[in-house]
Amino acid sequence: MSYVIAFIAAELLAVLHVSVMPYVEVLGITPDLVLIFAASWAVVRGHEEGAIVLPISGFLRDLATSDPLGTSALALAPIVLLAAASRLRTVETEFVPTVVVVALGSLAYGIISMIVLAATGQTVSWSDSVFRMLLPACLVNALFTPLLYLPIHMLTSQRRAGTIGTTRLTSPL
Repeated sequence: MSYVIAFIAAELLAVLHVSVMPYVEVLGITPDLVLIFAASWAVVRGHEEGAIVLPISGFLRDLATSDPLGTSALALAPIVLLAAASRLRTVETEFVPTVVVVALGSLAYGIISMIVLAATGQTVSWSDSVFRMLLPACLVNALFTPLLYLPIHMLTSQRRAGTIGTTRLTSPL
């Protein structure tokens, strides 16, 4: 059931990404809700579920945009590794590791996307792209992380409390 919810959410966010989000710009960058969703899902729900949800999200994003098919799935792949590494955290909250995974995942996503675009024959201005797109995208996506992290966290904590029983109270942040 959780994969159906993830599929519907990813499809909805991919449609929002191409229809509404171009009108929302922060620092000249449009937040990538699909990337934020996929990274949040991978950290909160575990890298095992993330390994399934990330390629689906990337494929749906590519269907909605003009990117070559498979680019987003390939570019989102490092997020699974980052999500697995986030389990080795020293803090009790999942929020801080999620923000870090979103920021680093945005950087990896941008670099891999630029490599794919360059490989397909499109002109890529590397120095300009890094300073005007990649670094601001890391910051903007990290700032928009709470919008998608909180619903995923609440959905997951309700499931855990219902199946495992009550646990120690912790902050969602």
